[in-house]
Amino acid sequence: MIKRLKSLLPHAVAILALLLLSIIYCRPAMNGKILSQSDNVQWQGMAKEAMDYKQAHGITPLWTTSMFGGMPTYQIALETPYNFANYIPSILTLGLPKPVNVLFLSAICFYLLCITLGANPWLGFLGAAAYTYASYSPIIIVTGHETKMLAMAYMPAVIAGLILVIRQCYLLGTAIMALALTYLIAANHLQITYYFFLILGVIGIAYAIYSILHKQYKQLIIGGLSVVLAVGLALASNAVSLWTTYEYSKESTRGGTSELTPLATAAAADKPQGGLERGYAFAWSYGKFETFTLLVPNIYGGSSSGSLDKESETFKKLSAMGVPENQSEQLIKHWNLYWGYQSVLGTSGPVYLGIVICMLVLLGLFIIRSWHKWWLIGISVLGILLAWGSNFPAFNYFMFDHFPLYNKFRAPSQALIIPQFSFAVLAVLALQELISGTMTKEVLLKKLKWTGLIMAGLLVIIYAASLSANYTNATHDPQNPGGDDRFQSELTQMLQGNTQLSGELMSALYADREQLYHHDVWRAVFFAGLAFLLLWFFLKKGFNTTYLLAGIAILAVIDLLQVDSRYLNSDSFMDENNYSRPFQASAADQQILQDKDPHYRVFNLTAHPFDDAMTSYFHKSVGGYHAAKLQLYADLIERQISKNNLQVLNMLNTKYVIVPGADGQPVAQRNPDALGNAWFVKHIVQVKNADEEMGMLDHMNTRDSAVVDQRYKHMLGADPVYDSSATISLIANNLNEISYSANTTSPQFAVFSEVYYSQGWKAFVDDKEVPYTRVNYALRGMPVPAGKHTILFRFEPDAYYTGMKLSIGSYILMILLLTGGIALNFRMNKVNDQKSKSV
Repeated sequence: MIKRLKSLLPHAVAILALLLLSIIYCRPAMNGKILSQSDNVQWQGMAKEAMDYKQAHGITPLWTTSMFGGMPTYQIALETPYNFANYIPSILTLGLPKPVNVLFLSAICFYLLCITLGANPWLGFLGAAAYTYASYSPIIIVTGHETKMLAMAYMPAVIAGLILVIRQCYLLGTAIMALALTYLIAANHLQITYYFFLILGVIGIAYAIYSILHKQYKQLIIGGLSVVLAVGLALASNAVSLWTTYEYSKESTRGGTSELTPLATAAAADKPQGGLERGYAFAWSYGKFETFTLLVPNIYGGSSSGSLDKESETFKKLSAMGVPENQSEQLIKHWNLYWGYQSVLGTSGPVYLGIVICMLVLLGLFIIRSWHKWWLIGISVLGILLAWGSNFPAFNYFMFDHFPLYNKFRAPSQALIIPQFSFAVLAVLALQELISGTMTKEVLLKKLKWTGLIMAGLLVIIYAASLSANYTNATHDPQNPGGDDRFQSELTQMLQGNTQLSGELMSALYADREQLYHHDVWRAVFFAGLAFLLLWFFLKKGFNTTYLLAGIAILAVIDLLQVDSRYLNSDSFMDENNYSRPFQASAADQQILQDKDPHYRVFNLTAHPFDDAMTSYFHKSVGGYHAAKLQLYADLIERQISKNNLQVLNMLNTKYVIVPGADGQPVAQRNPDALGNAWFVKHIVQVKNADEEMGMLDHMNTRDSAVVDQRYKHMLGADPVYDSSATISLIANNLNEISYSANTTSPQFAVFSEVYYSQGWKAFVDDKEVPYTRVNYALRGMPVPAGKHTILFRFEPDAYYTGMKLSIGSYILMILLLTGGIALNFRMNKVNDQKSKSV
């Protein structure tokens, strides 16, 4: 027992070092400060209604009315009454604050993979730091992409389980793989999950070839079945989220198909059936030469909103123009430094894997003899090709058009998380081979020389490219939102039309971009040179192995953290009181909130209404912010709401419109014609198809008439007999349930100002389930018999409730497998110890 505890001590020290690294890097979080995350602010806006409901009822609702007229809440925040699956992540992250918790989680998951591959604790520390602190991680953390980082954190642990299966540790490997994959999928970042399955496919092909060549057919079959079981359990454990998302995807802009004939635009022609528009999907495509940011981060300036110092040419130019020093300092904190291929929408920073890590990877290509090298090279190449997006159309457009589900995702540059993973593993395997003693030092020295020459050649090429660069992305299109043309236009406007001064500022910007480029090239030379010297002294002078690993690890960490601190640093944190500033109600908001009836909608025209979640923080918004709107509502936005069709706004119960006032401040205007939550119509107009249904809304009086596609005519009942005394009114809207009272002397037809979504909403009249139909293209309607009645809509998606049962059963089975695997592994180790003692 004492011997085993001693063997665990180095691992404990390595894990403690990883913990301290995450704490030191994000020390403001340990003092109670909070990250200022732009996308997280948007999430808080869209989720405010659901979080208020949770505070009152203990669980998030299944439906929210806070944006786009209504949509399933589980596309924003998913929760079930059974949260025992949260215990393991809570234990692993030690209750640490954000983002310390996810950085530490990522590090220990990668450390597990390194130990599974046979690496020692120093190598485990190096690999974990290389993967976790590659620049993309802090960049997505500071922008609020928490689910992406969480999915990335669990991915190495899934591969660790897979490696155990390949090593014939079937029970424990299956359990670890299934459990880690469960949490990866539960992070609910489908694009990262998709990339994982691409990695799994490449590993599977490589392992199958390896097994067939070595005639290990039995191991291949058992291993394959184990992987299938692990994936099946992980999918089943996430049945509630996957099933509901699958149902929703069929109705959303991400996976659904509009029933309308496409508009005669290039964008519409470019959109595949059941997927995104190609131009939208490939907006963030990494440039081919831009791939060298993996070695030298700032060759394209870094961030679209980067920071310069007082020594910069831009600051000097601003000072020479008479701009006050404090104002100049504020300006250069958010200057348009990026000039690469993602300029249309901008970027928060480059993907930098570390020059030290890249040198080790290059060395590993020469010396690693494990079959793992081949699938690692394969996924590295795949990730880079995918990241090029529209810059390599022959490959990526084929993937987009033909590969299953691939056209559901955007921003191909995200694929660089694949080499972020593979480079860290290759670096570990390279050092492991280097110190193993299985190759002579003479051979290793020869390989190291080739590594140094190639790395030097790459850096020379990168530097030489700077000599002919113009450091601009100008396209002569002032409307390009991220381009230099637009930036210069904004500068000219700021300088009251002085084009000479704006041109001089642009020249200063080009000089600063050149300086950033050259600085990082020489920085790369410095770190690569130090790494080369450490490796050289180890092989030539018999340098101590511990010193080598410690030196390389420290050098790699310093290299990465220096670049990381450009994006995530102490300035990224703020006091909790300051964090709430974006959620301060304007005078217009306060005026609207005085309305005693909370069940109405607000249309905010002071921001982009369909890319804004802040309105949803205070009100039920006609607009909103979400990457996957209901397709019906997206059609309504495109064809009607964006044209300010008042009849459509009335049927959406738009009681208030916020517009810019004379002084530029938001002003609330009351719409007296809003139709309320429900109303009876005099006429039902039946049309042949969705195009005619949408077309009728161009001129139809939505108070008196409702338009219905003839496909739903069997749900209409008898023609309404108009009764001027008939009433229908809202009793309560509890998100998951909406109730109305109706009183009429003759049969009527009611229109409800609620978005039509058939995947879960059920209608009841006096507790008896009845059918309802789609009216006015996007709303609900139903016939109401004469008399006094209570009408109830209840959101009860079968995918949620049945999926929840399947998730619980699968998770319990995984825990049993894990317990059995640990027990079996412990027993085998004990037997092996006894055998060694008897010998």
